[in-house]
Amino acid sequence: MSVHFLNVVWLALMVATVLTWLIGKAGQPRPALIALVLVISALKGWLIIEDFMALRRVRLFWRAIMLGWLMLTLALILLAYWLGLR
Repeated sequence: MSVHFLNVVWLALMVATVLTWLIGKAGQPRPALIALVLVISALKGWLIIEDFMALRRVRLFWRAIMLGWLMLTLALILLAYWLGLR
């Protein structure tokens, strides 16, 4: 993996971080915005797992464990938010 590619991924992660911060700073916790933040978080987690943890070229089993943990965490956050709306 080239350093240039990792720099592009790092820049994408920084832009996504600023975007989620701006959404949170707006202070309007609408369900669509919460879903957008969770989708951005999922993409950030996927990029970190695949590129910075260097799991892109390993067996699917190890990637599935990490991506499954990420999806489970995000699903629990979404569930907690949904139950909080009731």
